[in-house]
Amino acid sequence: MRKLFFAFAVVLLASCAGKKSDVDVITDLYNAVLGQTVMTDELLKESVSEDLLSALWEADYEDTYSYWKLRTGYQDGLSEESSLESVEAVGDGWYHVAYTDMGIHAVTDVKMVKGKIADYKPFRIPFEIARGYFFRNGLEADDCPDRFFSQELLDQFFGMAAVMGENGKPTVIDFDKNFVIPVVYPETDQETSLVVERFWHTGATELTLSVGAIRGEEHRSFTIRPIQLLIVDNYYRDYQIDRRLN
Repeated sequence: MRKLFFAFAVVLLASCAGKKSDVDVITDLYNAVLGQTVMTDELLKESVSEDLLSALWEADYEDTYSYWKLRTGYQDGLSEESSLESVEAVGDGWYHVAYTDMGIHAVTDVKMVKGKIADYKPFRIPFEIARGYFFRNGLEADDCPDRFFSQELLDQFFGMAAVMGENGKPTVIDFDKNFVIPVVYPETDQETSLVVERFWHTGATELTLSVGAIRGEEHRSFTIRPIQLLIVDNYYRDYQIDRRLN
């Protein structure tokens, strides 16, 4: 009972003292990072750890903090629209921060320690997985294009297969806005599913896609061809893509 009362008292004192939650700290900082509010050194110092502040200091660039590293870092975009979309806790102090930066949808991961941002991971490329597709029999994976810009070309290499259930229909892809990055794994007689581990920006016009395979232990009497089809915004259609199959 005493422990419960003490915990309640701590929460009450923090509330009375105006202490902000992790989500509030991230929200206030990113509104400034994205230009929706005014960025100040005071806001940075109350929101970011000393170690990260030191890493963001740009002595060679007008003696200022390079807080733009917390967003995409692009100088130009698709539009003038920039806004915070969501802040989602994902465990161990990490948060997914989703936002639009000059019309570019992006996600940066930040880690909170003692009420301040102590670390971050460069922004990830948003994508959607196309469901209900299979690689056509008789084709070689090496002949598959590294990206698709039309349904007609996609249909030459991938068929559609509806399954039972609410979400059983194949994903409809809007090629006016998106393109498709295929990942075709070698044939295997083990139950295998592919998981996108990371898809992130690694250069001015370069992306790195890391895909892992989760395999079952038993071997079966037939083979399958595991695939993933990533639906990606057309903004990245001409970028170089480094694929890594793990």
